[in-house]
This record gives sequence, C-alpha cells and structure tokens, in this order.
Amino acid sequence: MSPLPGGPFEAVRHAAKDDPSSKDAASARTPKDTHLPPLPADEASMSAQTRLQVLREMMAEAFLALDAQGTIHELNHRAASLLGLPFGACEGMTPWAAQPMLAGTTLHERLLDALATREPARFLSELPSGVWLELSVRPVGGETWVLATDITRRQRAENEVARTEERFRQLGERFQVALESAQMAVWETNLVTGQVFRSEGHDRLYGYPQPLEEWTHEQFLASLHPDDRPEVEAQVSAIFHNDVLSYSSTFRTHWPDGSWHWLISRSRVIRDANGKVMVVRGAILDITALKETEEALQEAVRTRDDFLSVASHELRTPLTSLRLQVDLLRRMSEARGDEPVGSEKVTVRLDAADRQLKRLAALLDNLLDVSRIRTGKLDFELVRGDLAPLVQDLVGRFADEAKQAGVELDMRVEGPAPCRFDKLRMEQVVSNLIANALRYGQGTPVHVALRQQDGQLRLTVRDGGPGVPAAERERIFQRFAQVQGSARTGGLGLGLYIVRQILEAHGGRVWVEEAPGGGAAFVVTLPVEGA
Repeated sequence: MSPLPGGPFEAVRHAAKDDPSSKDAASARTPKDTHLPPLPADEASMSAQTRLQVLREMMAEAFLALDAQGTIHELNHRAASLLGLPFGACEGMTPWAAQPMLAGTTLHERLLDALATREPARFLSELPSGVWLELSVRPVGGETWVLATDITRRQRAENEVARTEERFRQLGERFQVALESAQMAVWETNLVTGQVFRSEGHDRLYGYPQPLEEWTHEQFLASLHPDDRPEVEAQVSAIFHNDVLSYSSTFRTHWPDGSWHWLISRSRVIRDANGKVMVVRGAILDITALKETEEALQEAVRTRDDFLSVASHELRTPLTSLRLQVDLLRRMSEARGDEPVGSEKVTVRLDAADRQLKRLAALLDNLLDVSRIRTGKLDFELVRGDLAPLVQDLVGRFADEAKQAGVELDMRVEGPAPCRFDKLRMEQVVSNLIANALRYGQGTPVHVALRQQDGQLRLTVRDGGPGVPAAERERIFQRFAQVQGSARTGGLGLGLYIVRQILEAHGGRVWVEEAPGGGAAFVVTLPVEGA
C-alpha cells in the first residue's frame, strides 16, 4: 500500500525523499524493535511501502486499514495487541471474525456505520477486556483507516472523578436532608471577597418558603426582635475588637406571616496571621419547639407551686377549724363536766367538726381521683337507671346549705331520665356543679334543670353570678385551674377536671356558657339509654 497524496503520512514521505541527511537520520531513528521489518543494508534504497510500515510500527496508536467490506487489509502490532487479533493471520478477515469477543461491541457497531456512510467519525469504546479506546475513523481512498489510542488510565481516572463527585453529591443531599430534618442551616460570610454562602434551608428558618436572591446582614438585623437585637449587634461588633474565636447567639426572628420564632446560632471566626477577621461561618438551629416546651415546663412548675400553696391552705383550713371545735369541746368538758353530750352547745360544735371533716375528706377524695385518672384506674360501674331521682335527691341535700347561705335553690325535672351511669360518680358530678353554683353565684338564685332534648339527657346548673369569661371557659376544666381574677373561694381547682373525665367515661360532655340574664350555666349531656 502506498500513501495517498494529502494523507497523514505524506509529510514523512517527502521529508525522507528531500532531506540529504535522511540516511543518517533514518539510521539514528530506527528503533531496536522485533516488530519492525528487516531493513536493507542501503537504507536509501528502502521503498515507500517499507518506510510506511516502519512508521506504523513506531506509532503509539493502533492502526487498522479496512477495505469496503470491513476486512483487515493492514494493521500494526499495537492494533493486534489492543484488539486481541492474531498478527499476520487476520488479514482478509473482519476484526470481529478474527476476534469474536469484539462482536456486538460499540467498536463493532460504529465501524459498521463508518463503512456504510463513508463519513469520518470519532468515538470511545470499551473492549470486553476492560481496555478503553479513543478511535478516529477516516475514509482514505477505497479504504477506511482506523487509529486507536489506549485511554484506559484516563478513562478510569475520569470514572473515579465521576464516582467521587457522585459520592459528594449524595453526601451533600444527605447532609441537606439532615439539616432540614433538624430544622438547621449553615452559613458563611467571607469578609475579604464579600461573598455570602447559605445552605438551602437557611431562608426557611426566617420564614421564606423559597430562597431569596440575596441575604444581607441588614436583613438579618431587621428580622430580630427589638429586645434581642442589641445583644446580637454587640456580639457581632466584638469580633472586630477582641480576639473572639467563637460565639453563640439566641434570638427571636420575625417571620413575614407575623409569627415569632426562636433561633440559636453558633459561629466561628477565622482570622489571618495578623488577627484580622477573614471569614465567619456558623450553623443556625430552630429551637422554637424547645422554647415552647421550656415555657410549658416553667408554667407547669408555677402551676405546681401554686397548687401546693393552695392545697396546703385548703387542707389546713378544715384542720384548723376542727382543732378549734375540739378545743372548745375540751374546755366545755373541763369547765362544766356535767354538760350533757346531747346539749345544744355540744351538738353545734360537733356539727361544725363534722362539716370540716367532710370538707377535708372531699379534698382528699379529689386528690385521689386525679391520681386514679392519670393512671387509668378510675373505675366505673355503669348500670341502667333513671337519673331524675338522683338529681332530685342531691338538690334536697343541698337545700339546708343553700338556706344557710341565703341562696334560693330550685329544681325542674321533666319526666324520667333513663341512661347508663355510675351512681356514685354521677352524684360526684351533680354535687360538684351545685356546690360551685352556690360558691361562685354570689348569693344569686341557683336553678337545676333536667330534661330530654334531641335524643340526649340535658342537665343544666345555672346561677346569676359574674359568670365565666369566654377566654376561661375551656381552661377551667383543666387540672388546678381557677378562674383568673376571681376572688379566692376555696378548692384545689380539681373539681371540674374530674367532672369532665367522669362524663367522658359515660360518653357525655360538659361545658359552660353564659346564662340568660348573666351568670354561668354549666351544661351536661348524656346519651339516653336505647337512643
């Protein structure tokens, strides 16, 4: 095969022909390679074919020349080595016939395309052996020449870079998920370049669902609560005047929706050799839920302390009165030993002592009931019955107490009230509601009504007192709750909480509303038996 005019080896051929020192140069460049053809003693008499063959073997690239049918016309040892072809025995065969492992590869498919289209092509192909080739295909005359370079090392390096980038990308995604799950973000301010970096979730911590185009220190300061801003500004200013290496800030930030959120920022200051601030970077964490929990715990502690104070007072009051009655009885016995037990004076003292003992027992029962409710051990024995006689009986029991307090107590019961209830617990409910009306009604009439309405039993205990403010109507059913601003009238703030728990166990409800004409109306509903 002779080189074609304008082919890639034309310059070599002219140089060998025209250079008068080509004989010496050729001798100096001839490698000691067993793949090279034997050279004649007189190198000047070398044919162009031999020169081209020597050049092909000196190439680092693999070289193939295919005819129009794709059979191998010529190849060098490098091509035979890379493609696994039997050198000297594959001419006249297609590469994939000489080496079946090449069949179906990218190399096979792209060479067939080049043979069919007679268009130049460049592509990469991985051989079954794991070798990566960069191939250049070009039609030359009636042949197709193929140059292939082994780029395995380069490709493996690129693949490793791609794998490393993918690992970093996945790590970045996982880190971002971790930041978002923890409601956390990271940021960095480069004071030298003026660049500000913030992680994806940073702006969400300030109430912006989508990232802003920019985030400035002025925007940050503007979002701060007025009470927190001076301290934060002082901390930021201190890093330029002191050798501060790190600092922590806790502050409230105002969201665009008007809400306030708590954030904590821990920052690190990076300085140059002269101590000048270069970079400040940090992490921000949303601690709103933590702050709310902290406030709830503080409120619980305050509630506990208030309860202990009230409980000690409430428990001490009947005990003090009881001790006084006992002392009076002892003095009467010592002064007048002949005073009969059934005398009016003794009876009055004993009745007073009995009332205080009942009050003390009721306080202790309430404490025990709260404990049982919390542990799920408040037992109920639900039986079918008529609630009307129970209500009538309890109103009768409170008649004397109401009379002594100068309070008019009346009742209106319409027909039977069939339902399933625990007698002792329902007595506790009705008694608590009537006692509250007598206590808080400020001497106004108390009305008790029971009737069926809309398939339910409806019990109403109403007074004409100051009533319960709308903001307090749900809170008073919580443990230890007292109406805010009301005068102390006794009790631990447990009665209504227990009432609600009992009624919910019966499938009923209780709430308070404003009574007609003013005052408070406590309403109880229970399912009618069979409804």
